[in-house]
Amino acid sequence: MLNRRVKVSALSLLLLGAAVILQSTLLEYVAIGEVKPDLCLVILVFVSLRTGALFGQYAGFAAGLIEDFISLPPLGFYALIRTVLGFLCGLLQGAFYVDPLFLPVVLVVVATVLKGLFAWLLSLVFSLSATAAAFLGATFWIEVGYNALIAPFAFALLNLIKLYKIQEQRGGEI
Repeated sequence: MLNRRVKVSALSLLLLGAAVILQSTLLEYVAIGEVKPDLCLVILVFVSLRTGALFGQYAGFAAGLIEDFISLPPLGFYALIRTVLGFLCGLLQGAFYVDPLFLPVVLVVVATVLKGLFAWLLSLVFSLSATAAAFLGATFWIEVGYNALIAPFAFALLNLIKLYKIQEQRGGEI
């Protein structure tokens, strides 16, 4: 059992780290008006739903910390946001059946809106005017749509990973 936990944890952290790196490099080429999908958030929602609140917050913290190191906001900005989102999404583990189309879109849209709201609130606390204005702007809502568009495809691909399928069949936290 412990061996499986380590494998799922390592795989999840690897996927999230790769998503952060992809966002900062290759996804620049598919940006719409300088807006690119938040692939890390989509994967975090999936991983948190499969692994639960405890690991969801750890994974969110790790992914957010990586993002903090390669971005401009203060250190801990994204780590805090992603930690809270990983925890909240993890609380939903096993609460309902995740269908292949509708629920991934709803969950990712809600997570993206919460991410924007948390970023806006933290921006007010840290007096980061550029981030605060982004929550109310058109670029944020383009990101919400972009994330909603890729969510079913990302969930479908991630569902093909055997470790996550076993977790889904067994139920319960890792």
